[in-house]
Amino acid sequence: MKLENKVIGIIGAGLIGGSLALNLAQQGLKVALLVRNKQNFIDKNANKLKANSFYFISEDFSDLQKCDFIFICTPLREILNTLELIIPYLKPEVIITDVGSVKTNICQQAQLILAKTININFVGGHPMAGTEKIGFENAFAELFTNRPWALMTEAQKFPELIELISLTKANIIFTAAQEHDQAVSLISHLPLLLSIGLLNTVNNYADSNIKDLALQLASSGFDGMTRLAKGNQVLNEDLLKLNSSQIQKAYLQFCQEIKTCF
Repeated sequence: MKLENKVIGIIGAGLIGGSLALNLAQQGLKVALLVRNKQNFIDKNANKLKANSFYFISEDFSDLQKCDFIFICTPLREILNTLELIIPYLKPEVIITDVGSVKTNICQQAQLILAKTININFVGGHPMAGTEKIGFENAFAELFTNRPWALMTEAQKFPELIELISLTKANIIFTAAQEHDQAVSLISHLPLLLSIGLLNTVNNYADSNIKDLALQLASSGFDGMTRLAKGNQVLNEDLLKLNSSQIQKAYLQFCQEIKTCF
């Protein structure tokens, strides 16, 4: 398969989708961006778009019929609805994946949505990459370099998709959806919960004088610990809600572990 002859559709040009688009386009691939408002997107990002060449930019899902691969890079809460909306416009044999950070519900529901379709493939995905910043204006092509990219499939399946993602220089990890959600609850979602808790503990401290002094004294340690809490609030809310059962298990074990520190 020659990827240079294929069209890669990316729905949602935020930090993740935008970085993926820049990465693949800079390697000479045909990248199509699907955005909410084409003219507003072009006006807002004129300089960045001038420096990078995309196959096309559209706000019309019907243009997805040209795509061989589709990455759904919308907010987590919109992934399944987006999948339903695009089905009428897809070509046979298209491979769809997403970048959502919670996988069990998405993978289960995606299979139900696609149950009545023919020759449309869905593979759950999750690149473990990002920053506390959002939007295409903060996207950069190197975002995925040496970062894990989880795929909810087996290594021998979907070789074309694996080849495509490999071009980003991400480290692909093959796993199952439920195992993925258990694992990320420990190393991603629990840290987010603790980050939010720490930030709120300080901000809501009863003695305002001590709180103000604490914030004056805060340095790199506090900044590092609360960085996640200050990130994408929509994403934070979604993943804490959609992976709540696994996060609760991780939190209870964490509470048991810290008891040994006192």
